[in-house]
Amino acid sequence: MHSTQRVRRTARLLLGIAAAGSLVVGIPANAGPATNQSVTVDESSTTGPATGVGSGFLYGLNQDGSGPADSLLAPLNPTSGRGGGARLPGGGWIGDGMTAGNGYQARIASAIGQARRLTTGAYHASYDLLVSDLFGADTTQPSNTVYPCTNGNCANWIAFVDRVVADVKAAGLTVNFDIWNEPDGGAFWAPGMNTTQYYAMWDTAVHEIRRLAPSATIVGPSLSGWQQTPLNIFLDHVKAANTIPTILNWHFSGNPAADAQTANAMLSSRGISGVRLSINEYLFSNNQNAGYEAWYLTQLAKSGYRNGDHAIWTDCCVAGTLDSTLVPDAGGNPRPTGQWWVYRDYAQLTGQLAAVRNSGGSTDAVAAVDQSAGRATVLLGDSTGNTGSVN
Repeated sequence: MHSTQRVRRTARLLLGIAAAGSLVVGIPANAGPATNQSVTVDESSTTGPATGVGSGFLYGLNQDGSGPADSLLAPLNPTSGRGGGARLPGGGWIGDGMTAGNGYQARIASAIGQARRLTTGAYHASYDLLVSDLFGADTTQPSNTVYPCTNGNCANWIAFVDRVVADVKAAGLTVNFDIWNEPDGGAFWAPGMNTTQYYAMWDTAVHEIRRLAPSATIVGPSLSGWQQTPLNIFLDHVKAANTIPTILNWHFSGNPAADAQTANAMLSSRGISGVRLSINEYLFSNNQNAGYEAWYLTQLAKSGYRNGDHAIWTDCCVAGTLDSTLVPDAGGNPRPTGQWWVYRDYAQLTGQLAAVRNSGGSTDAVAAVDQSAGRATVLLGDSTGNTGSVN
């Protein structure tokens, strides 16, 4: 775990709309080389609404979705979540012998509880339901697992997808169906992504979900990282098969804004319109500190992604620690880390995003102007731990 520091400064700003604004600076624990940089925020020029993209968590809640307490969740104004009961005892559909037994029931109940917490009541987030986790493909599945559509037989997979859609509809919830997690790696999908079996699985799931819930949002392919070649192959197939996802996504982009621009160009070149982008796992474990997280949020804010979810590397998957942005104190009670404070301050960027320019270095900012609240807020972050001057 990285120790983190957080510095908060309040300044009088000559904005014309507010008497005061706030500047929040994330400082990583491991300082990098000192270089002088500059960041300019133009409050008079706005670029679009502040959406809170990136304020999401992969398995951030406890098993039934009741934790953490609202006092720790509400200040972050979460905009998205992702889960599917991974690693709960019973092994999901696979562990039940390819049917809806206790293992599957535990996972779908957990996912529904989490989705209900995030998408209803005081919260208005979206929830990506990991269908492959409900199936049991969470890296703990046995080596002799029969994956969907083996030898072209998709009958059991159809029965499974139908059951998932029916359970979600019975719960009265709206979720995004994230069909299969990281199929480009063998840990979750052993048959391989660029195969007839993968696309049979994908196409069958999309057709079934849309048959049963025509307006459903479908997410994919959930690649383990930004990889242009697999995405090109995927897009060529789904366009030809008429199984284009509602949201195109991948994980752990090093340059989320640039990758989003490339992905949009890939879609446009194929005549595909209306598809949104998502990065529903971000931040490697060594980057999970306040300074880098703040920098990453500045990149997500300008990227046009639909949502982004903080990744989990420890205490998977029902600890309720918001992906270790909360840690227990001596009495076992959750307390905020530096990352939590960054999310808290990021949530205060409301209204319209302001134009930001930097000197091309590692320090960047995201800023917002909220006319109705009479507030302007700037979040400043750094990707390298720069200790030099920032003007």
